[in-house]
Amino acid sequence: MVGADFHFGLCPEDKLLSSLRDTTQRLQRLLHSERTRGAEGPGPELENEDPARVLKKLFWLLKEWSVLHTHRIGFLQGELNMTAHILTEQERESNTACKLPERDTHQASRMGKSCSRECFILSPSYALVSTSKAVCYITGPLEVIKVITCMVVDGLSSLVVSRSEELVSSVLRIKKPSSSKCASSPLTIAVPFRTSYRGNYREIMVKVVDQEQRVSYITPAATEGNYGGHRGSFAVVRVYTLGVFAVMSRLQRETFTIPKRGLSVKLSVDSRICLDYLPGSFNTPVVAQALVQPVDAMLLSTLKCKNDSYHSILTTSPLLYLSNPSTLTPRRPLTITLPCPPNPDKRKTGEDSNHTCPSSTYISLMYFSSRVLSGSLKSSKELSKEQLAVLGWRDKQWNILDKISVRNLQNGLVSFELMENYERLIVLRLLSSVRPFYLTFFAKDLEESVSTCAVTVVLHTKGQDPSSAVLAVLPSRGLSWGLAELRAQAYCGPPEPSTEFSMREGEQLLLKFSGNITSSAEPHTVTLHTQRRNWLYLKLKEQDPFGNYSSPHYKGTATLYRIPRDQLVWTGDRAVISEDYILEDPICKLSLTLPKVKTVKTLSRPVTTKVLHHDQTEPLCDELVAWLCGKLSEEDAALLVMCLHLRRSTIQLARLRAPDSFSQQTFHILATWRRALPSSTPKLPLLARCVTRIGRPELAAELLSRGLVVDEGERST
Repeated sequence: MVGADFHFGLCPEDKLLSSLRDTTQRLQRLLHSERTRGAEGPGPELENEDPARVLKKLFWLLKEWSVLHTHRIGFLQGELNMTAHILTEQERESNTACKLPERDTHQASRMGKSCSRECFILSPSYALVSTSKAVCYITGPLEVIKVITCMVVDGLSSLVVSRSEELVSSVLRIKKPSSSKCASSPLTIAVPFRTSYRGNYREIMVKVVDQEQRVSYITPAATEGNYGGHRGSFAVVRVYTLGVFAVMSRLQRETFTIPKRGLSVKLSVDSRICLDYLPGSFNTPVVAQALVQPVDAMLLSTLKCKNDSYHSILTTSPLLYLSNPSTLTPRRPLTITLPCPPNPDKRKTGEDSNHTCPSSTYISLMYFSSRVLSGSLKSSKELSKEQLAVLGWRDKQWNILDKISVRNLQNGLVSFELMENYERLIVLRLLSSVRPFYLTFFAKDLEESVSTCAVTVVLHTKGQDPSSAVLAVLPSRGLSWGLAELRAQAYCGPPEPSTEFSMREGEQLLLKFSGNITSSAEPHTVTLHTQRRNWLYLKLKEQDPFGNYSSPHYKGTATLYRIPRDQLVWTGDRAVISEDYILEDPICKLSLTLPKVKTVKTLSRPVTTKVLHHDQTEPLCDELVAWLCGKLSEEDAALLVMCLHLRRSTIQLARLRAPDSFSQQTFHILATWRRALPSSTPKLPLLARCVTRIGRPELAAELLSRGLVVDEGERST
């Protein structure tokens, strides 16, 4: 009887309620007839009724009502306990645990007591919880919820992203057993995500890959909600098919239908961009799609600094992607309006020439300073000679549309007409004429730079536990913030961060160790996602405990290789490198040091000590060395270290001992140099001679005079 409670029309509550209502009314009529017996006899329908029998039946119905609810509450508790037990077993097996929160268990019990039919059809929102935080919230029929499993498969993140997409959530695999006989019912899934930036040009989508690896995109019904007791960003979707789920941030696509009567479209991402289709452009209604990729001014400055041939390119419009049926050619011209900022030199004419280079540019522009200065002093007559060039992408190459006339409109807008289909379009504002092949190269470089990200690799160890390390791939634009986050978790260098290089979203870095330092469970890979934390925790250890005997540290090298997305293969729940792929040259190398653990040796024989007496006293004390370190600048200290011919391991050891104090690093370096010299060597004159060589003779003379004072004080005592 209880099992039938989960279906419409078979619930015994209706029968009990109707019986209770009828019996109560019958008992009320009997009692009323007893009070009025003297006035008039009972009605014909109550002649054979016994009040005691009706009251007994009423008590029996109330008892059945309480028994029914006792069974229902017990059944709900048993189902919840069984589900919690199943999820606990899955946690032990796969380390991706799922359990029912206590809050939802109490909520289910309260709903069971309310006797509402809906509480038996829809389960409460069960949070599939990992060991650290909830990864998703699923709402659906109870018989489906209790057989669903959810696992975090971030190893597939490289194969989930494509084109301009950016991953902003964990990658989840939600599935149910193939032997399950539950009917296919819709599920509501809320996946938490976090975005560093969105902007008007990007949108949030949920990407779903089913069992046959067919890809589909779902627009979330909501991107914010209250789940798990707090409000945050959640992508809420309603699905019928399970598989791999991931929340993506991608360029916003606008789809529109072009009727026969024509259409004028202003894109919602940027209302300045207008597409004007004249009446009769197509014989039949056509579905088109537009996508806008903005171009940052800093990106343009970087490209101009890397290639001198691009110096005449002043500004660019956004990259416009148009998707039209390639078989249909417009019969009438398409008018396109794009924003292309005016020449910035026109606004700067008459201003100080020092303002021509933005202060936020981190790339050195010394090579171009004379050209930028001369460009800022051009007369307005020369500035009026600027040109506009339109480039279009078709047949897998960029072409210059030299037969198209571009009109300058107000507020930095340009307009032109097209009679052919192009997949991508961009407008360039030129200071002077540029050779065509330079413009096509610029368009290729610009499109490549837009789809890549400049990153820096940092490998830091923990101060209290040098064997615990973290490899972080940080975007260069947020390098200072990333280093501060590492320092907040007690991770610090050396080694220094790597040089800057470019990577695409979803590409992997393969980490290999060489030398006398390695890590367990090789090989290691870390995937770049610009809006997620790209950290890889490592446990370093030495290969040969007797190696590097002449150094207080074990030494090794971490080598990183870049793995493109097209060389990764979907295997199980991981993206593995293709067997046919041959590693290219390493992208960067980082030197590693691991301090040796000092062991105390017990000797079975007495140790004899030999005391050496020296007549010569040593005036180069710690006070003199500390005073000298305070007087040296960073440049002077670097030259002094080169003059002393010290090993690189000595410098790395000094940085490891005092990572935040430059003077303390210099003190440790000079102290190590002093200990390495023989005891009979006059150290003070030798150090003063090196200070003179680096161009500080006055500092060397003062050092000698202070040394004499210290020597006389020691002799007098």
